[in-house]
Amino acid sequence: MITKTRHHQRTILLPTLMITLPMTLLGGTAVAREAPEEEAMTIELDAIEVTAGVPVPGDPMLQAAKVSVLSGEELRERERFTLGETLDALPGVASINAGNQVGKPVIRGLSGNQIQILSNGIGVDYQQYGERHPPNIDPFLAGRIEVVRGASSLLYGSGALGGAIDVQAPAFEFAATGETLVGADTLFVYHSNKAQWDTGIKARASNDILSLDAGLMRRSAGNMNTPNAKTATESGNPSDPKFTGELPYTDFDQLNAQFGLGMLTDLGEFGLRYSQWNDENNFLLPNGTGIGLWLRNDELQLTGDMPLADGWQLKPTLSWQNNLRRANSAGTPRSAGYDGTIHLEFDRYSARFEAIHEHLGPFDGGTLGIEYSSKTQYSRGTTVLAPGGEVRNLALFAFESKDIGALTLQAGLRHDWHSVTGDASKTSAPVAQLEAGSGRDNHDYAVFTGSLGAVYRLTEELALAANLGRGFRAPTLFELYADGVHGGVAAIQEGNPDLEPEKSLNMDLGLRWQLPNLSGSATVYRNDISDYIYLQDTGRSEDDLPIFAFQQDDALLTGLELEARWQASDHLEFAGVLDLVRGTNDRTNQDLPLLPADSLRLEATYRFADRGPLREPYIRLGMRHSAAKDAAPGEPFAQFDHMDFGTASTDAYTLIDLDLGFALRGFDRQNARIDLAIRNLFDTEYRDFLDTYKGYALSPGRDIRLSLSVPFGG
Repeated sequence: MITKTRHHQRTILLPTLMITLPMTLLGGTAVAREAPEEEAMTIELDAIEVTAGVPVPGDPMLQAAKVSVLSGEELRERERFTLGETLDALPGVASINAGNQVGKPVIRGLSGNQIQILSNGIGVDYQQYGERHPPNIDPFLAGRIEVVRGASSLLYGSGALGGAIDVQAPAFEFAATGETLVGADTLFVYHSNKAQWDTGIKARASNDILSLDAGLMRRSAGNMNTPNAKTATESGNPSDPKFTGELPYTDFDQLNAQFGLGMLTDLGEFGLRYSQWNDENNFLLPNGTGIGLWLRNDELQLTGDMPLADGWQLKPTLSWQNNLRRANSAGTPRSAGYDGTIHLEFDRYSARFEAIHEHLGPFDGGTLGIEYSSKTQYSRGTTVLAPGGEVRNLALFAFESKDIGALTLQAGLRHDWHSVTGDASKTSAPVAQLEAGSGRDNHDYAVFTGSLGAVYRLTEELALAANLGRGFRAPTLFELYADGVHGGVAAIQEGNPDLEPEKSLNMDLGLRWQLPNLSGSATVYRNDISDYIYLQDTGRSEDDLPIFAFQQDDALLTGLELEARWQASDHLEFAGVLDLVRGTNDRTNQDLPLLPADSLRLEATYRFADRGPLREPYIRLGMRHSAAKDAAPGEPFAQFDHMDFGTASTDAYTLIDLDLGFALRGFDRQNARIDLAIRNLFDTEYRDFLDTYKGYALSPGRDIRLSLSVPFGG
């Protein structure tokens, strides 16, 4: 009989779903079940703590903010090509895609500059203003991913209006004194839809002082395939797509790597990490031509974890990021080489110092911190997608926690000094807003943010959580000064130098339960945003391209996240997630752009008993339903509702997925795994609302993903 310690609580995430199970912590491994008598054993489950967006690491059941964690086996099961696809089954999380590329996360209806992507706790930029600009992150190389929902500016500053996603490298592991640990994990994946091959390896070695790890992932894909439906030309129906079947100019190649060196000293643990992300890809344009892109991102981080006296812990982090984005003019694919149209590059330096403490005055634990970041950008292309300039930020913050019986209180304050400067001398093409005067235009902002939350444990199995958070986001260089053709979205975009910072007031109320066979949570939220920044169709056009300009109005987002799991027997379990989100422009009373459609996910998993060398066999049937949704007026790609092909508004659809897999016991008692995942089992014709190809193509057809993972060593 497998046993568990009573105090351990973790979350189970299946390939299409994350749900809380009894006696588990967010970020654990697969659910324990009866083992054959001949292999009866006891498993001690390690408690996994939430570290992002909370005052002190701890049980996610007792965090005021709604937090999800992917690590270990759950991350392995969920890991996909993009960050968005890896996370889009989590409650409140969706993904903006271009077919099966991009994978840009959406949290509670906000995306891009309005949520913060972090690398090991440090915010990163990736020119995220573009709907087709993906985070420069390979999920295979991650050791842990934490998602914090709701305003998170308290810890992460400008850009965390809707939440934050912290992608963390594998933790350094050290061997016992006199011992050495060596191991590796390999992954081989084939995707039938794009004839895509993924080949990756992660290796590690350590003794009691030094810890080394390295990872490499190579991904290469041909063109995407959609169902072979009739086109608008063939059917005469203008709502039908312009392209079906194999879509040209949807190929890509990636080569991503990561290296880490950790050291244990008498002062604490110190680490050096370097990562590089390289991507070359095409995008299909509405006129049937392609546009080529070359993307590269380098990161270097120095970290420390030093225990001090009286329960204090000092965690300094120094970080450098270099990001390069090059793109051709519309109609020039990557096979033609780079033509010099868009060339954006920036260096960003960050320093963050956190002091985590236990008891301090009336508080039971918390975090005090200071953070500084400096970004310098150059725009060297012939078209100004975003200008050159500088962005600076200095912040002081404090986040504290207090337990009073069954009640846990959490509160914090932060102050940011933020500046954005457009600089014509760092921009090779003319920028109208910067040409006058000195060629420099500076905007300074000083903003207070904070949060107040509480968790009340009604019983050992039932808790009520509430959280009130204030967030802010300063306008970006792109939003202030953009001036040119954005080929990836087939539009001209114009900045607005009069933009004010966005400010939000986010309120959450959630009920969380962990019964022996039934578990889950229900959360409602309301996010009031003043001076919400968005692109609006001006009604003007140039060279047959629509012109979009930035403006701002107050806005309101509300939503419901419901998740539940029923363990019907030792072998059979059912699970489901319901997501509803509404967003309204207060001035126009119209929908906000890029909101995900209402969605429902259901699945049933049957886990078979082990037989001989066959371990942990399972089969899972899943259903994804998305409601119909109308495109908001002026929304990016909304023009396709008025063209002679395609659509920006989408119909409801239901997709069926099938997963099955098993492990094979190896000679060293390690299990190799074989998994088969079939998405869109019946090759259903559909267009997802957040698929940026929806205007002129269907969303991806059936994809059969066959993966083999083989571990070596310890």
